[in-house]
Amino acid sequence: MSKIKKALEKAKAQGAASDVLENRADQPVRKKEGPEITKPIYSRTKVIDVPAHVFMNNKIFSIEESHPVADQFKLLRTRIFRLTRKTGQNAIQISGFGPDEGKSTVALNLAVSIARDARQTTLLVDLDFRKPSIHKMLGLGNDTPGLKQYFENRLKLEDILICPGIEKLTVLPAGGVIPDSTEVMGSPRMEALVMELKLRYPDRYIIFDTPGLNVCPDPLVFSEYVDGVILVARSDHTSTKNIKAAVDLLPREKLLGTVLNDSRWEEPMAYSEFY
Repeated sequence: MSKIKKALEKAKAQGAASDVLENRADQPVRKKEGPEITKPIYSRTKVIDVPAHVFMNNKIFSIEESHPVADQFKLLRTRIFRLTRKTGQNAIQISGFGPDEGKSTVALNLAVSIARDARQTTLLVDLDFRKPSIHKMLGLGNDTPGLKQYFENRLKLEDILICPGIEKLTVLPAGGVIPDSTEVMGSPRMEALVMELKLRYPDRYIIFDTPGLNVCPDPLVFSEYVDGVILVARSDHTSTKNIKAAVDLLPREKLLGTVLNDSRWEEPMAYSEFY
């Protein structure tokens, strides 16, 4: 067992995580239940049909139903539903322990996978104001407006929402770097925005992509507004020191689980390594 896995198992045993969510397709995916929701019709939201090769080049394999990595995110999606659906928890924060762990890749793959579920719609929000990347992963320009313009220029929310050509998925870009991001995260306007997003549509999951807990204070400040947090560790990259420091910071009741990213398969398989 790797040092990363040992550290995660130790954190789980100490009550630091209610579940360990690992990117491995070694368990069956639960069948969909309940009626399908009506597909949204976008009137104000900008629709940009992102080509499939852009997703694939950026390791967003959830767009391909038959892809083995898509199965891994279906499993992750199912386990999140099991933890949150009955209690109506729909605001999920994705963070990491440090830099370069693939948390944005996990966030976007998860958002696509949830949008593919018959009962859900998804909103992906890029709150990494230190190093925004969701717009790049979708092939959008650096001048794409987003939350930076919402907070600084009072741009309307409906004017910065984007549908990347995937039904039931909407994206709210960061809009650029915000120097005083910690203050923005802790502002009453941010709290009001999160509450509005949470309550507007009962069938929607909101996935918030935030920096690593050991990178800056932003994700810890923001964690007060969400229902649960999923932490992303990268195999052979994330240090046990960073895991311990992050787990000690985050309230235990907020932690839904941990994704071990870029993990190796027991048997060789195509695309078994990704980040």
